Amino acid sequence: MVSPTEIEIKLYEVYDASYQVFLKNWQVNRQVALDLMQKHLKPQPPQVAVLSVGAGPGDFDVQVISTLKQEISKEFKLRYVAVEPNHLHRQRYEQKINPSKYADIDLKVHPEKIEEFWTDEKFDIIHYTHSMYHMPGHEQQLVQKAMEMLKENGFLILTLDTRDAIIFDTIFKYAALTGEGFTDMLQMEKMQTMVDELGLSYEVVKYPEYMDVTLCFEENSSAGKALMDFFCQADSSQLSDEQRQEMLHLLASNINEKDGRKLVPLPAATMVICK
Repeated sequence: MVSPTEIEIKLYEVYDASYQVFLKNWQVNRQVALDLMQKHLKPQPPQVAVLSVGAGPGDFDVQVISTLKQEISKEFKLRYVAVEPNHLHRQRYEQKINPSKYADIDLKVHPEKIEEFWTDEKFDIIHYTHSMYHMPGHEQQLVQKAMEMLKENGFLILTLDTRDAIIFDTIFKYAALTGEGFTDMLQMEKMQTMVDELGLSYEVVKYPEYMDVTLCFEENSSAGKALMDFFCQADSSQLSDEQRQEMLHLLASNINEKDGRKLVPLPAATMVICK
């Protein structure tokens, strides 16, 4: 296993802080991916094996485990493998999904990046849930690797924001203003092009999601700063007052007020590739 550098550790810590605020304000739709898992699952005894890549703090995996436990019969053992290099995410993951609460699950959490992870195990389900953004340049290779790691009736699930998500505008705006950050990032439409190039068949379901950005407009709010960091995928304190106002104007121009909340669109899509 390759140990993270000091810079990577610091970036993981900053990302974890902003992601926690993001999660609390995200109007997320997990049901589409869960329904697709139920639709395509063809269990093969003696167990159903799942690989979660870039598992984060475990919020979605809790739901996946709960869904699969209801879906599969008692004769199947549930094997759940998570790959998550962020040490703080792993700590949160292990608090949510720990052996004492999930004694009936064969659970393993790996600290590697997926590019460094290797196993000869075969899986019924492999899912990248809003995680493949962080693996630029490896996307097609990782899809091919996943297909090789699937059982014969297995499937790969990829969930990403679509190009209409405002977060891409804010990320690219930050880069234009500061000369730093990301000038490109994976969107579902780009993922579809990559999978088309691999000659694989797939199903895609698109659906609306939203983010409450009210905190971003609160002066001297640490939570608002953390949320803006997430929308920049960078340190928003590097923005001048004038640049910060430009970022706020970009968010404000996309806001839909609802029940006192300032919601901006983060439409997403889930892709299923069956082996």
